Amino acid sequence: MRRVATDLGAGAMSLYRHVTDRDDLLVGMMDQVAVGIEPPTEQMDDCEEIVAILMTLHHAFRQDPWIVHVLLFEGRGSLKIFPLIDRLFAALLRSGCTQEQALDHYGLLMHYAYGESLSFQTKDQRRMMQSAWSDDALAEFPAIMAVREEAQAWAYDEFGRNIRRLVANI
Repeated sequence: MRRVATDLGAGAMSLYRHVTDRDDLLVGMMDQVAVGIEPPTEQMDDCEEIVAILMTLHHAFRQDPWIVHVLLFEGRGSLKIFPLIDRLFAALLRSGCTQEQALDHYGLLMHYAYGESLSFQTKDQRRMMQSAWSDDALAEFPAIMAVREEAQAWAYDEFGRNIRRLVANI
């Protein structure tokens, strides 16, 4: 709270006039992001509806990467995103999923979205570390050597293609 106050040019106690504690501040920040998310146009096809919603969430995670950290590591969220999540569950249920399957698929899809977002955030550090590995060090791993050149060109923007592959298996 002190750091936030300093960044805002205010005293820490001034913040407490607006928020009760750090959790209240985080939820308020997430509420602001959720309210700013433009919901995708409703799709007639349930699979396309699921993809559109996940692409929208993915875009929000890329715009405000701290959200994934708060969701995963702080366990905080915003009720203001529930209309979009409700649409996601509705599409899963309409597509023939049982309630249990809808929960399972939701977990899989969201874990992929979270993981991809975290991976994207650290891609530059990983690429730098991996580029230091010599051919000699990797020589005893022929499958890795076979895909190494392709991996160096890999775009890290495969979310849309991969989420479609996951949704196709629902």
